[in-house]
Amino acid sequence: MDVSPIQYGPNSPFTLDEREIIESIYERVKSSEHPEASVLRRMIQRQMACLEWLGETLSQYPSPLEEQKLGTRKRGLVTLVEVLANANSANFDFFLPTRALLGRALDMAESNFYRSLRHVCTEVLKDEGGQHYRNEATRRFHICLYTKLTEDVLSTLATDVEVEYSVREQAVVALAQIWEHRLTYRVREFFPILEATWQARQRITVTGGTLAGTQELFELFQNGCDPRFVDYFARSAPSGDEIEAFREFLFGTSSEELDRLQKHMIDTGTGSVDLTQATPDADDDLTIVFYEFFCSRHLLASARRLAGLPGPKRTAEGYVMISYLQKLK
Repeated sequence: MDVSPIQYGPNSPFTLDEREIIESIYERVKSSEHPEASVLRRMIQRQMACLEWLGETLSQYPSPLEEQKLGTRKRGLVTLVEVLANANSANFDFFLPTRALLGRALDMAESNFYRSLRHVCTEVLKDEGGQHYRNEATRRFHICLYTKLTEDVLSTLATDVEVEYSVREQAVVALAQIWEHRLTYRVREFFPILEATWQARQRITVTGGTLAGTQELFELFQNGCDPRFVDYFARSAPSGDEIEAFREFLFGTSSEELDRLQKHMIDTGTGSVDLTQATPDADDDLTIVFYEFFCSRHLLASARRLAGLPGPKRTAEGYVMISYLQKLK
């Protein structure tokens, strides 16, 4: 390719593979006869320049892993862990390093950029190659969203006073690794259980039936769910809340609604229920829908924990992450 759409800096948020994909899309748009081709090229250049600037700005803030001094005060990973592991959901963000906050912004900016690229592929690249590049842009968008999901899970555990303190400390250490390696972080490298499971969950069809979950479990495994995720809930003595959290994950419905449906089945002698979920519109992204699905479960779990209500007090991902962090101690 003759000319790159952007000059990459030493702290570029784009990997070599990502640069190759982006530049291929850019060159194909450049050679297309689409009436808006020049506008779309400038959009790609502008957004990439902004992301390069964010990557460079992020690098200027102190590493959360290194010790910093301000007069007689010192701070570093040890003090960060102590402060955040004793924080709560109301004040957690006030104690976050600026590098963490800016990193969140970079993650969302990248996700928006890849969504824009996907739209460009749909709009301009109509051949089979266009679908390939659309898929590549979508895959990188998913990586950004999975990072956000992982941060949400870890942040929730770090502020959960009902989780043992050593696990909360490990959650903060894991968060610090994300904040330190934001430009190169990949969920599959740090928490391989999560990404495979999230991807598999988006591919399954929820039907309900007898609410035994047999078909849904089969589809989870068939679509690449990490067996360790299911094994955790299938062990000899899971708690009632853990089982309910897994049922919420499996059926995409709150435990309260599942209890109501089961009672209705008993009262009416009905053998099954229909939980078939509507297919998203063509312009929707299943990963966005899935993120909303996670957020709804997370909010319900937090409300139950705060109000002392029955039902799972954490998401299925939260329970599995606790187990994972306990093994790191």
